[in-house]
Amino acid sequence: MFNKSIGHLKENNMTYGEHFIFACVNGLFCIKTGLLLIIHSIIPACFSCAGANLTNYLNTVFTNDNELLSLKTRVEAFKKIVYHYRSTEYKNYKKECNE
Repeated sequence: MFNKSIGHLKENNMTYGEHFIFACVNGLFCIKTGLLLIIHSIIPACFSCAGANLTNYLNTVFTNDNELLSLKTRVEAFKKIVYHYRSTEYKNYKKECNE
């Protein structure tokens, strides 16, 4: 279970804290909307937009999150390239100085 959790965090490029906040906020919003939809099922005039609002909200959040995830992944890849270049450059410099 632990390895699956670590894999999920890496797959989504999130820390545990980031994932915790993201999942809790969206989970609580879904619970709140679920309660409103139960009331709506009993009294159709109440909270008639709750389902549509939930769908639109989650679509926006996950679309924005995927864009941020993509950007974060690209930044991490760029950092690795820069680190590799700098370490190679440093090794070459060190060789030149020792000769």
